[in-house]
Amino acid sequence: MTAGGAADDELTAALNTLARLTASRHVAARVSEVAGVDVSQQGVQILRSLALRGEQPIAGLARDAQMDISAVSRQLKVLEAARLVRRRREPTDARVVLIAATAAGRRVAGRVTGVLNRHLDDALASWSSSERRELGRLLGRLVHDLRGTEFRLVDRSPRPR
Repeated sequence: MTAGGAADDELTAALNTLARLTASRHVAARVSEVAGVDVSQQGVQILRSLALRGEQPIAGLARDAQMDISAVSRQLKVLEAARLVRRRREPTDARVVLIAATAAGRRVAGRVTGVLNRHLDDALASWSSSERRELGRLLGRLVHDLRGTEFRLVDRSPRPR
């Protein structure tokens, strides 16, 4: 058992629920519907990443969007056909392809971000400014600590077969 016991179990359950909620295709479809855009969940991830961080190589975009490079490549074809992204070669290294959102792609990302921000604002309407800041601070700290912490086995009992 860990130091937090039941409190850690409750936190883990809440984080799992939050992760499922944010990764839900149903939720993503609803967000796209409200935003009035016809872009897949992965396409939205890519466009939001490009809108936030600007032009990127495909590998950096995959890392930033937390997607497999092959999935990013497939989505880029769809986004390119819809004229939401454009490709160009890196001038100093022709092996590298840079991806950027077009003005239309940035508008799509902006509409989706607006819906997500409004939803969060509505969900936290009864929270004080200090509670919101504290939540942001603690979540940022949690993400940082989780990224820097290795997974370990709790006990040394034999693995199930």
